Amino acid sequence: MSGEAKMENRAILDRLMAAEKVEDVRAVLAECRQHPTVDLVPFGRLDNNRGAIEVASDPARSAIERVTNAHDAILEYEHDQHDGKPKSGSPREAAAHWLGVPMKGELSALGTGDRQRLAAETVVRLEEGEGWQSRLLTVIDRGTGIAPEQMEGTILSLNESNKIQKHYLAGTYGQGGSSTLVFSKYVLIASRAVGSDEIAFTVVWYQDLPADQYKTGRYVYLTRDGGLLTAKVEDGDPERGTVVRHFGYDLSGCTSSIGPKSLYGALQRVLFDPVAPIRFENRVHGWNRTIKGSRNALNGAVDDGDDGTAKGPEITTGSLRSTSLWGTTGRSASSIGSSPAN
Repeated sequence: MSGEAKMENRAILDRLMAAEKVEDVRAVLAECRQHPTVDLVPFGRLDNNRGAIEVASDPARSAIERVTNAHDAILEYEHDQHDGKPKSGSPREAAAHWLGVPMKGELSALGTGDRQRLAAETVVRLEEGEGWQSRLLTVIDRGTGIAPEQMEGTILSLNESNKIQKHYLAGTYGQGGSSTLVFSKYVLIASRAVGSDEIAFTVVWYQDLPADQYKTGRYVYLTRDGGLLTAKVEDGDPERGTVVRHFGYDLSGCTSSIGPKSLYGALQRVLFDPVAPIRFENRVHGWNRTIKGSRNALNGAVDDGDDGTAKGPEITTGSLRSTSLWGTTGRSASSIGSSPAN
């Protein structure tokens, strides 16, 4: 791809990362699609992909599948950093070996500071969007990232077997994260693989097809010159990891800021005993929390804001292109904990 195209791609990425509303994304796509080398590809390379994607009925649970993918990306990074040693037969063992999460006591056995630092590796961010029925929901991980040539066979695929022999990861069926598509107007996926000087990205959405020719539409993603869009990294970009921004995410069932009818409540409830904590940033109401699962909370894990009187750790308010968007901290997750897991 030419240098001119690279610069154009960077401008596209910057605009998509800065977008706050569905209309912002729609405007960028309208311009992109005027370019003769831009094309749309069916998600999973399947023309008839709607049935496989629209199996979910709960947007909060679907969001949690993105969290699971984020945790897998972090464990994959740590697996590579440790050359797969010691061998881990489950995500729980992997978290103990490589993240310093004790087998006994798990997240509740970590100190508050260590738990919050580990939570910063996986961020779920809720923003205003157009309202409860159309939020901007972002899931960020500081994991291994995905190379441009690997995205179509991983995060843009359906029912692939990428993780089926990796017992240290939670994912199995190669489909979970795609269930968020049905609740979104547009989904931006951007990733930088470890050691890469490029960010690969695309946008996914549901495409209506002519009713006189097709019984149903399909989910598609944006390509250019026959492949994923890529942009050269710049100062302030993350050193690795993936960000998934869901525009127009339907959270009409989560009408409260906190409690059982909130996204925070659903995350805390469904992530009953996660292998790693997550950082939940509620930018609609101006607070955040460290989510470690109800089991660990019952076992005595307490973080800032758990009593409802504090806002939790301070939210970083940098530019949308800053590393704060991707949850980078400039450190390895494996540095958490002062002693080996027991």
